[in-house]
Amino acid sequence: MSRFLYYLIFTNMMAIITTPIPRILLVQSADGAIGSMLIGTAAGMLFTYITIKFFIQFPGMDFIDLLQAYTSSSVRISVTIYFAILWYIAGLITLIMTVFLLITFLTPEMSIYTITLSIVVTVFFGVLLKSKSVLFTLEIVFILMIPVGVLMFFKLYSASEVDWDQARLALMHINQMPKYSSIAATFFMFLGCSNLIVFNRYFKEKQKLSSLSLAAIGIFGVFMLVTSYFIPIGLSGFDQIDQLIFPWTSSADAVRMKFGIIERVVFIFMFLFVTLAFVSIIIHWHVSYKLILSVFRLKALQVKQQNFTPFLVVLVFASLGLWLTALLSQYDLYHYTRYYYYAMPLFLAVFFLTMMAIKKGASK
Repeated sequence: MSRFLYYLIFTNMMAIITTPIPRILLVQSADGAIGSMLIGTAAGMLFTYITIKFFIQFPGMDFIDLLQAYTSSSVRISVTIYFAILWYIAGLITLIMTVFLLITFLTPEMSIYTITLSIVVTVFFGVLLKSKSVLFTLEIVFILMIPVGVLMFFKLYSASEVDWDQARLALMHINQMPKYSSIAATFFMFLGCSNLIVFNRYFKEKQKLSSLSLAAIGIFGVFMLVTSYFIPIGLSGFDQIDQLIFPWTSSADAVRMKFGIIERVVFIFMFLFVTLAFVSIIIHWHVSYKLILSVFRLKALQVKQQNFTPFLVVLVFASLGLWLTALLSQYDLYHYTRYYYYAMPLFLAVFFLTMMAIKKGASK
């Protein structure tokens, strides 16, 4: 299996710290969160297996190519627009979450417009990159983040401030009835492979999905879930964890590096958080941008041999992101994000039905 596919999957799993997913799980820590994570993990691994197996059959072809070749134009346009909206919202959630975190912990006196604009301008140029360049950028960032991530996770797991009795207390609630919102939130972290709808074009050689590859994906996913769930509980306590708005950041701030150059682990976490947030937004908005361009190009924006529709699309992305970030509150973000995760069954229905239509068309 291509290393770039691992990067897409693992980055999406790590990027859950830049989303409301940890809070959604921790709020329901006494109300079925552990059972929900088990179900969500099983469903996510099944989705990963089916999705990768599907795209393996069409090396060098992305979802846009497959829709054009094997489905009607009405199906292609409607499905493409629907996916473009979903991917844009996924990046938007990360953008808003990042802005709120920066305002809360790093730059409380800075204008929300200034912070959002500085992020959006950087993302603007990242989204406009060629898909292959996005993959190489992802590889560079992922490799550079490995030592930072290893250091942070090692310090969190070895910290004396972690009360493992609190984690065991949380584990005792495994017999509670699973909740749909937690299942959907857990399932979302396994959707990194779905970015193949655009990036499969660059996997021209037929991939092999081995049991070892699946095991690596499953182990890393479980590790991220366990870390995102039990470490904040161990640091903040089982009874108080649902009161934290940013459980990961608050937990990292509770740990010190006595003999380190950087005393507070929260600074390492913030660096990792912001880097992952930028990468996650770029990937999601790049996929959305590519999907929109496949069905939408304005001839009026054609100047000689240059069409400026791509710039218009990304400008709309940035403007809408700036407006919604200023409009929504932290409560609104968590409230509406739940509805986004609730819509996962609809996404799965459309995704799998479209897969079946493509396979049927290809068989003919």
